[in-house]
Amino acid sequence: MAKRILIVDDEPKVGYFLKESLESLGRGYDVQRVESGEAALDEISRRPFELLVTDLRMPGISGLDLLHRVGNISPATRTILITAYGSDEVETECRRLNAARYFTKPFSIDAFTAAVEDVLTHGIDVSGDRLDRATQRLSDLRFEVGAQCVLFAGTDGRLLAQVGPVEELSPIPLAELMSGGFNSLFNTARHLHEGHTFNLTYHEGVRYDIYAANVGDKFFLTLVFDRRQGASRIGMVWLYTKRAIQDLLDLVSATN
Repeated sequence: MAKRILIVDDEPKVGYFLKESLESLGRGYDVQRVESGEAALDEISRRPFELLVTDLRMPGISGLDLLHRVGNISPATRTILITAYGSDEVETECRRLNAARYFTKPFSIDAFTAAVEDVLTHGIDVSGDRLDRATQRLSDLRFEVGAQCVLFAGTDGRLLAQVGPVEELSPIPLAELMSGGFNSLFNTARHLHEGHTFNLTYHEGVRYDIYAANVGDKFFLTLVFDRRQGASRIGMVWLYTKRAIQDLLDLVSATN
């Protein structure tokens, strides 16, 4: 069955361009477009959609309001927000509403179509009580290793949870950047005919130490340490992160 995508933008030319770009991929997507949040809710009430792509600022229901309402009436629908008015506040609200992606205009259409394909191919559903328990485990890990911040994300780049502040670092782009490093590691494991492996990468910076470790093949952790508070201890990070990963795998096993 063709995967259904709903595009919401009050500028007809933008909506049409996004629709045409997705249809040109040749994946057989069933792409519909509407020009308001109200019309989008009408469409979703009639039939399910795998993905909703919406602009932020529109007359009537805003993009963020739409994400909230769709999350209540159709929680299985993944969401992407696009806007020319990006801010830390909008990023934070997108994360709270479990948006799969957040794009600021102008953006590359290739990046947009790739993100849509990733979201539809590697659907990750970690929510509700499972996400609350995962977030608590991140808090425990942060305390155990003394990290400034711990992020939990999907290997598709979707940020699922964050504990601790990151100050001037932007968590959503950071999660997307870190996700790109795992493909080669997974390919290496497949080349060696190995199953699930534990990979821990380390960036020693001037201001920050950053670690990333996979949680199975669909999720990963990023740990951020502020070097002004003291250097991180690799052995301790390795030990406690590996323990946390096993607990997280138990939590998300139903979605792996």
